[in-house]
Amino acid sequence: MKRLSLIVTLPLILILIVFAVANRQAVELNLWPFATITTWLFLVALGMLVVGMLIGALWMWVPLLHWRLRGRSQERRIIELEAVLAENRAIVAQLREAPHSSAMLAPPPG
Repeated sequence: MKRLSLIVTLPLILILIVFAVANRQAVELNLWPFATITTWLFLVALGMLVVGMLIGALWMWVPLLHWRLRGRSQERRIIELEAVLAENRAIVAQLREAPHSSAMLAPPPG
């Protein structure tokens, strides 16, 4: 898995470096109610890419939040039920052994 990550990550880093070097001209961003910023073109492009990725991730994460919360509550319920099941199995095991042990301890009839 680490090799696959490297195979994907290294070319992407190389592409981003080439993109940054090729787009170093200064651009002026007019953020109307606030101020005007002068920065490099590649920072604007990569910044918009990051903002788009964050919006997309949020867009996908919010609808799945319900299912994640439901899954976590179900996991807690499973843990509780497994604990109850273990207790019940222990009680059943004791009840199965009880007739044998009480028969051995009781005096013979007559």
